[in-house]
Order: sequence, then C-alpha cells, then structure tokens
Amino acid sequence: MKVVLVVEDEEALLEVFSSVITDMGHTVLGAHAGDEALGLARAHLPDLIVSDHMMPGLTGVELMRAVQGDERLSGTPFILVSAVQPQGAHEAHAYMAKPVSLETFERVVEEGLHASVGRRGERLEGEPLTQAPENGLNLARAEMLSWVAHEIKTPLSSARLNLEMMLRDLGSDAPEAQRRRGTQALHQLDRMSTLVNSVLEASQLSDGRVQLQRERCDLKAFLQGVVRYWRDTRPDFEFNLALPAEEATAWMDPERVRQILNNLVSNAVKYGGTSAPVVLMLELSPGRAIVAVTDRGQGMDASELPRIFDRFHRAEGSMGQGHGLGLYIASALARLHGGTLQVRSQRGEGTTFTLSLPLAH
Repeated sequence: MKVVLVVEDEEALLEVFSSVITDMGHTVLGAHAGDEALGLARAHLPDLIVSDHMMPGLTGVELMRAVQGDERLSGTPFILVSAVQPQGAHEAHAYMAKPVSLETFERVVEEGLHASVGRRGERLEGEPLTQAPENGLNLARAEMLSWVAHEIKTPLSSARLNLEMMLRDLGSDAPEAQRRRGTQALHQLDRMSTLVNSVLEASQLSDGRVQLQRERCDLKAFLQGVVRYWRDTRPDFEFNLALPAEEATAWMDPERVRQILNNLVSNAVKYGGTSAPVVLMLELSPGRAIVAVTDRGQGMDASELPRIFDRFHRAEGSMGQGHGLGLYIASALARLHGGTLQVRSQRGEGTTFTLSLPLAH
C-alpha cells in the first residue's frame, strides 16, 4: 500500500479522485490548495502527488516546482491534471487533461507509483504544443479561456468519473436500458469536452500560439497507420489507400497531421455513406506531397464551398453533427505546416479534400 497526495480545490472531484485511488488499494491524503498540499507533502512524504493546476495559493506548476526543489521530495513523481495544458506541464512525470476517463486515471496513477526516481522528469504525453503569447491582449484572452475551460471541465471530470464508476458497479443482471442510458450520458459528456477543446484550440491557432513538433516522417508508413486505425475503429466501412512507388518524407508534426486527416476521414464516414469506400491517396509533385481523402456521399453545393473552412460553419444536411470547428482547425494546421487544405465537391457526387504538405529536403 502506498500513499498518494491528491490536490484539488473542487470538493466533488477531490472526492471521486480519492475514491478511485482508495479502491486501487492505496492511502489518500487530500488537500484543497497548493500551499496546504506542500505542507502535507513535507509532513508525510507521499509516494505520488496528483494535482490540479488552477487552485488557491500555489498553482499546480508552482507546487510541483516547490516539491522538486525540496531535497526530501525531489524524487516524488508528480501528475498534473488541468483543463488546459499550462506552461511547465512538461516538467511533470505525466499530464492528464480534464475530463479524464476512469481507465486513463487508474493507468497513469499506477505508472506514477511504479516510476523510479531517475525517471521523475519524463512525461507520458509529449511536449506542450502551445506557448504563452507575449501580446497582452492575447494573453488576457488566453487566461480567460483557460479559466472558462477549467470551470467547465472540472465538473465534467467529476460527472464522467462518477458515471463510469456507477456503470462499473452495475451487476450483470442490471437492465439493459439502464446501461444504455449511462452510456449515452457518457457520450454527451464527451461531446461537451470535445467542444471545449475545439474552442480553445481554435483560439490558440488564431492567436498564433500553437507550435509544431516537427520531425522527419515517412508519409507512406504514416498513412498506412492512419488507415489501419480507421479499419480497426470502423470495421463497418471500407477504407482504401493508394500510394506511389517513390519514397515520400515530410518534415511535419505527425500528431497534428494525424489530427487533420482524422477530421477529414471522420467527415467522410459521417457524410459518405457505406455504399462506396473512403479512399486516401498520396501523390507527389515537385517539393510537395498531396494527400487526398475522397468519399462518394451526399456532397455539397458549389455555393457552400467558399465557407467550408470558416469557424462554426456546418454543411447543409449535417443534422446538427459536429460543432463547426473541425475543418477550420484542420485548415489552420495545414497552413502552419506551410501547406494548404482544399476541397472539391458536387451535390450527389461526393467530396474530395486535398492536403498539400512540403516534402523534407
């Protein structure tokens, strides 16, 4: 049995975090503020600290740095939990974005408890993608959005974890309708979380606050991985991939390009129908890689195409699906790579999105 210090100023979320860790067989110390947590940590030397970021007194990052600067606590793994990834999150052992799922929370806590002192500085999620802007107006807006995200995602986290625990506790003889309602409620909570994430990301992109983590990437292997994911995720759909014989290496942020392509393939699944496959095709031109995603679904009218990448625009016939930010974000990420995202479509004939990316020299 190990001791875990949980720091969270929202009582409901502190309670559910503590309950999960207790059920895992560990002892929990609870604190509602950063300075209170630092005192408990110095008095009890916990095996792991799980902390929110936006709290009274010390923030989560400030608490983490105080812990790391204390000779007796410096080897303690520190897990940071926040609605928005703050500056300094990469210094933690792990970072979890609210709302966090029950399975993810349990896994990251167990990994933290098994972490050695030598691995304390490693993160499980990768480097932060954003950097605080120097412009005062942009900084004020970023801080406001972070506060809003925190205020929304904290109760979302509590609701989601409690609901997952309730579904786990339901016996096998529980009515199917009861399980279905719980699953539907989880789906709606996830939709709310996705919307908050998209609004924050759209704001960061418009402020120029997103930084790419570029690396040399084998595009053919990368696209094979994207298609494999979708074949596993949606076995009821057919996904085809056409690749050139030549090698294709791009200097890109693979997670961000995957985000672009997943958005395009998701739209093809939503609006393409199951009668024809979704086709991904890679072609090469001098200095550029062209990735096309094609469906044979309902398509769009020509009058709609000029607005398709606008914020909050939803295509006719979408029946309320989506939040109108996915294509705006995808287009902005393509431009950030020095590329473009274009669309061709005809009502009743299907749609092709074309992503152009610079090849590595």
